[in-house]
Amino acid sequence: MSELEIMLAESAGRIFANEVTVAQIELMESGQWSTELWAQLEDSGLTRVLVTESDEGASASWSEALPVLLAASKNLTPVAFVETVLAGWILSQLGIAVPRGAMCLALPKGEVEFASHGAGYFTGKVSAPWGRCIKHVLVAVRNESDDSPVWLLLPSEGVQVEQATNAAAEPRDTLVFEGTPVVAQCRGYGGDPKLLGALLTSIQISGVLERILNQSVQYASDRVQFGKPIGKFQAIQQQLSLMANHVVAARMAVATACDAMESPNWERQAMIAKVVCGQAASVVAGIAHQVHGAIGFTYEHTLHFATRRLWSWRAEFGGDSEWAEKLGREAIARGGKALWADLTIYH
Repeated sequence: MSELEIMLAESAGRIFANEVTVAQIELMESGQWSTELWAQLEDSGLTRVLVTESDEGASASWSEALPVLLAASKNLTPVAFVETVLAGWILSQLGIAVPRGAMCLALPKGEVEFASHGAGYFTGKVSAPWGRCIKHVLVAVRNESDDSPVWLLLPSEGVQVEQATNAAAEPRDTLVFEGTPVVAQCRGYGGDPKLLGALLTSIQISGVLERILNQSVQYASDRVQFGKPIGKFQAIQQQLSLMANHVVAARMAVATACDAMESPNWERQAMIAKVVCGQAASVVAGIAHQVHGAIGFTYEHTLHFATRRLWSWRAEFGGDSEWAEKLGREAIARGGKALWADLTIYH
């Protein structure tokens, strides 16, 4: 670990563990934004961890920033923190000044229209996580003249919001723009927006998986049945071991994907991460509820805050089956001679 990574990991671990509370998560589920928590996170500078130093950021690499994103996810941070970090990184890649306030990467829904005359105007619907709470959205559209990607930074203030939530009660809104002036636009970075979102949800899943493993091991140590902790029973130990294997595999997958973000190979590694994390989410959530028994299904117990996020995030920005199919088709296109290298060599 680099000196910057150690410093960021220690700072993030302390801030998220101390500042995020169950009460804030419950408030989010009732539709309230934690203004005080967001202000603390923004003032800490962690929201700009992937932003360049010239724009008041930390200029961290994805690998150096990974502990920050994992800490935010592990503690179930009920604001658009990781979404803002991703949007800030994309803006830095484009050379666009990163504004203050919460942001997110949004995906177009149906037909959209971008009029490039003057400052530019955008019309259409976008799918925007935390849409009702954020200040800006970042959208990639296609330039009609040459089909190249054009990234647009749009203000969310005053636009129509079609509210929705996922299974974890997190805002998953649709924003409706009608000739909205563009704050900034840029042609250049060609990364797949959906795959960037998939990588982000993979990191979130990995952080929550670690939380659930720790919680399940602790419960198995505390819960006594037939005169001894249930963690002493071989059947429970076997299930916890299986859970740990999936947690480690997910952690390694996202670490490898983050390490690849500076290389042309990042898209393949991001797809692998989403597949591994999506599959792990299904297995780990099931085992966790089996270990906890009936108590884990009650609202009063905190396990459901984590498992409902796993069930939501595994499907967002493409499920593991979608990315697995794409990986399979790419492997077929490369041919059998490339299979061994694909399986054994990181490149």
